[in-house]
Amino acid sequence: MKKKNAAAVKIGGFLERQFGSSMFTSKEFFKILGPVILDQFFVYFISMVTVSMVSASSQDSVSAVSLVNPIIFLAMALFGAVASGGTVVVAQYKGKNDPEKVRQAAGQATLATFIVALIVGLCCFFFAEPIISWLFGSAEAAVKGKCVEFLSGMGISMIPFAFYSAAFAALRGVGASKTCLWLTIMINVVHFLLSILLLNILHLDIWGTVLSYILARFIGGMIALYLLMTKRGIMQVRVRDILKVNPKLMITIARMGVPVAMEQAFYNGGNIIVQSYLVQLGGIAVAANAIASSAFSLIYACGFAVSTVSLTIVGQCIGAGEVALARRYGSRMEWLGNTICTLSVVILMPLMPLLLSLYAPQPETLPTIYQVMWIGCAFMPFVWSGANVMPNTLRAAGDATYTSVTSLVCMWAVRVFSGYALAIWCGLGIYGVWISMGLEWLVKTVAFRIRFRGDAWCSKKVVE
Repeated sequence: MKKKNAAAVKIGGFLERQFGSSMFTSKEFFKILGPVILDQFFVYFISMVTVSMVSASSQDSVSAVSLVNPIIFLAMALFGAVASGGTVVVAQYKGKNDPEKVRQAAGQATLATFIVALIVGLCCFFFAEPIISWLFGSAEAAVKGKCVEFLSGMGISMIPFAFYSAAFAALRGVGASKTCLWLTIMINVVHFLLSILLLNILHLDIWGTVLSYILARFIGGMIALYLLMTKRGIMQVRVRDILKVNPKLMITIARMGVPVAMEQAFYNGGNIIVQSYLVQLGGIAVAANAIASSAFSLIYACGFAVSTVSLTIVGQCIGAGEVALARRYGSRMEWLGNTICTLSVVILMPLMPLLLSLYAPQPETLPTIYQVMWIGCAFMPFVWSGANVMPNTLRAAGDATYTSVTSLVCMWAVRVFSGYALAIWCGLGIYGVWISMGLEWLVKTVAFRIRFRGDAWCSKKVVE
C-alpha cells in the first residue's frame, strides 16, 4: 500500500512539474484536457461506426461519402474557422478576466458563424450536381448519383450545425470542457441511434445517413444555443450580444478566423484534388482509402484533443500576459501530443482486425487498408504533433497568418503535388498518397518548430 502511495506521489509530482504553473495546477490542466480527449475519441469512434454502417450498406455508398467528404470538410471549415477565431478571442478575454467581453465575443462569433454557414450550406444544396460533375465526372454513374444526394443533404445540415459549432468554440475558450463533452456525447448518440434506425432498420442507404445528420445537428444546435444563453450557464450570452453587430469584435474575430478559413479552404481543396486522382486508381483504391482514413482517424483522435486544448491554455496565458508560460505550455503540448499518438498506435493497431470487420470490406481491399495504415503509423509518433498541435499553439497567440500560409504551402507542395507524382507518375498508387501525407507532416513540423523558437509568434496583439 505504501509503495502504491509513493508511486502515486511521484507521478503526481512529475505531472505538476510538467503541467502545473501559476495559472493552472496539473489537476486543472487535466480537468480541461480529460473531457476533450473523451470528446474527440467519442466523435471519431461514432464517425467510424457510422461510416462502417454505410460501408456495409453498399460499397458505392462508402465511395460516395469518401469522395464528397473533402467538399463537406471544405464548406464546414469556412464557418468552423470563424468559430475557432471566436475561441481565441474568448480565451484571451477570459485570461484578462473580462466576463463582459467574453459574452460579447461569444455572441458575435455565433452571428458570424451562422451567416457563413448559411451561405456555404445553401451553395452545397443548390450546386451539388455541377460540383460533382466537375470534380468526379469519371466516377461510375451510381457513385456520382449518391455523391449529389449526400452533398445536397449535408448542405442543409450545416445551417443548424453553425449554432453548435459557435457555442462549442466559445465554451472551449473559457475551458468548459465538461459541458463540451456532454454536448458531444448528446449529438453523437442521437446521430448514432438515428443511423441505426435509418440505415440498418429502414435501409434508406445514403439518405439515411443524410437525415441522421440533419436531425442530430438540429437538436444539437438548439441545445448548444440554449447552454450558451441560459442565465444559469457559464457564458450567459444575451440576445443583443448575438444580434447587435459589434464592428470592433467582428474585425478581431475575422483577423483570427479569416486566415484559418483561407487555409482550410485551400487545404481541403487540395484534398479534393487528391480524391480526384484517387478516382483514376479505380473503385478498390477509393474504397480502401475511405475505410483506412476512417479507421485511422481513431488513432489520432486523442492527439487532436491536445491540439484543441492548446488553443484554450496558450490563449489564456497570452491574455494574462504570461508569454513565457505560453511558450512552456506550447512545448509541453507538442510532447504530450506525440506521446498520446504513440500510445494510440500501440493500443489500437492490434485491435484493427476487429474494428475493420465493422466495415465489412471486400476481401481484395483489406491488405491495402492495413498497408496504408501502417505507413501513417510510421510517421505519427515523430511528426504528427508538430504538424497538428504546434500550429494551434501559434494561433492561440494570434499568429494566424503564418500558420495558415505555411500549412497551405506544405499541403500543395507536398501532399498534392508530391502525392500525384508518387501515386501516378511513380506508379505507387494509394501508397504514394499516404507517403505524401507523412512527408507533409514532417515538413510542417520543421517549419512550425523554427517559428516557435523565435519571438515573432508571441508578439501579436489580438485583444486590447
